[in-house]
Amino acid sequence: MPLPRFRQPSDDRAAPAPAGPRPRGVRLGLLLGVELLLDRSWFLIAGLTLVMYGPVLWRLYPELGWLNLLLALGFAVGLALSVLVHELAHALAGRAAGWPVTRIVLTLMGGHTAFGSVRTTPLPTALVSLAGPLSNVVLAALGTGVLFVTADSLAGPGWALVQLLILANWILGLFNLLPGLPLDGGRVVEAIVWALTRSEAKGTIVAAWCGRGIAILTVAWLLWAQVWRQPVVLVITLLVAGFIFMGAGQALRQARVLGVLDAVRAGGVARPAMEFSPTTPLALVDATVMAATGDDYRGWTPDVVVRDRGAVGLLDPELAERVALAHRGVVAVGDVAEWHPADTTVDPGTPGGELARVLESGRRAWVCVVDGAGHVTGVVHHEDLARLTLRASSLHERGGDHRRGAW
Repeated sequence: MPLPRFRQPSDDRAAPAPAGPRPRGVRLGLLLGVELLLDRSWFLIAGLTLVMYGPVLWRLYPELGWLNLLLALGFAVGLALSVLVHELAHALAGRAAGWPVTRIVLTLMGGHTAFGSVRTTPLPTALVSLAGPLSNVVLAALGTGVLFVTADSLAGPGWALVQLLILANWILGLFNLLPGLPLDGGRVVEAIVWALTRSEAKGTIVAAWCGRGIAILTVAWLLWAQVWRQPVVLVITLLVAGFIFMGAGQALRQARVLGVLDAVRAGGVARPAMEFSPTTPLALVDATVMAATGDDYRGWTPDVVVRDRGAVGLLDPELAERVALAHRGVVAVGDVAEWHPADTTVDPGTPGGELARVLESGRRAWVCVVDGAGHVTGVVHHEDLARLTLRASSLHERGGDHRRGAW
């Protein structure tokens, strides 16, 4: 049997995920294959560190004079390295889970690891989130052990700096384990609720409200402890509380949109489709579609799907338009199809949020809907989901209700 003449599919599963807008800052190079960036806002926290700890060290070690400021700067750099360890743990755990890692950015409020679009589940989400704070806890525990063993033999400003960094790692690790978004512990709460309810949106909402509660409690502690007597500590505490509250608010907005998406199913948003063998002549496809629908096939309704040898394809209207009428009896539909790997399929009950992850993780414009019997029942296009998401976002901005309906 001769091989079909259609174009072979290109495997885009290894294609890099979109990196998103490139942040401004100083590029520090690559570490373990991950790009490192120092955001310009980091220099603000470095300045605050000098103001906070420089005078403290100066009182403890007046004989060092201006060298105390250098030690305080060393604390800022050491703190940045602790954050880097935290983010590298996220990156390596994400890579082990199959997530594409794009960059690590050190910022005013610590740092973040940027992942590409990924199709994930609650368990890897929780494990990747826990990796960061646990790395700091391990560092702090090891440092505390060293301090305990060598407490009587070492002293001086350098050792005081080490003690500060150990304390900073305890705070960085334990604080990030608090159960509220956008902290890492909030991602764990999100994953647990997600697993229990089978709704990522519900998990995000619960974790985001927990985050808002943490922000409010932080401000309450600030008032109770009379932190306003220490202006620098007051500013940093308010920054942290504001960061948590705004991050939780952003997560709530995303959850509302995700909730709208999860209210729909692949079978309900798919465009109609008909499946053909990739070797079928284009003229026969024309006649079959027109006979079945009564529509002019040039309107490209329904979508035409082809599958062969571990791949799935969708007829490309622009390529099909270029085929002259005299040649449509010899040109196969597979020759004018856009091909993707066979995993570009979902079942009719797939929620909209999962659909979005499938499309974005593979940078795909469409995905086929295949029922339990293996039949193609429709095609979901990225632009349709994007339109639904945009509509949901605009409704929430206006405070409107979200009801499922025709679109």
